[in-house]
Amino acid sequence: MSATPGRIGALAGVAVLGLSVSAAGAPPEKQAAAATTYHCVGFDEPIRNDMQVAKGRVLPLRAKLATDSGGFADQTVVKAAPKVRVFFVPESGSEVDRTDQIDVRDYGNGTSFVWDAEAHWKFDLGTLKFADMGKYRAVLLSGDDAAYRVEPTCQVTFVLR
Repeated sequence: MSATPGRIGALAGVAVLGLSVSAAGAPPEKQAAAATTYHCVGFDEPIRNDMQVAKGRVLPLRAKLATDSGGFADQTVVKAAPKVRVFFVPESGSEVDRTDQIDVRDYGNGTSFVWDAEAHWKFDLGTLKFADMGKYRAVLLSGDDAAYRVEPTCQVTFVLR
């Protein structure tokens, strides 16, 4: 019996249908879990928006990741520590990422916050290596977007002089 275009089309439709059913029936371990959302509480004093900062000063960024139920996420809950990104905000034009110019001081690991016994995430942001004088914006971000999100996040603007 020879194949006809009608039969090939019917067979192709069955094959596609078979693939669709097997993809939809993927085991739970293969399906992506929804990322948890935390709310950033911070940055704590002495940090405040638009503060004047002398070049070389260290900004102690301190924050907590709160849950909707009122709890907080520590290093046992969040496996990938939150990260910091820093942007230079020129008077005109777009922000410029200056994260590569961060001067990590006592607390921090690369661009990652560290957990401390005082029950918050810490990052000591050194300003010595920032090349430009002017306004900057530092923001806390998730260390693993697939595992958790931070909304709203913590951020602060400061003026380097």
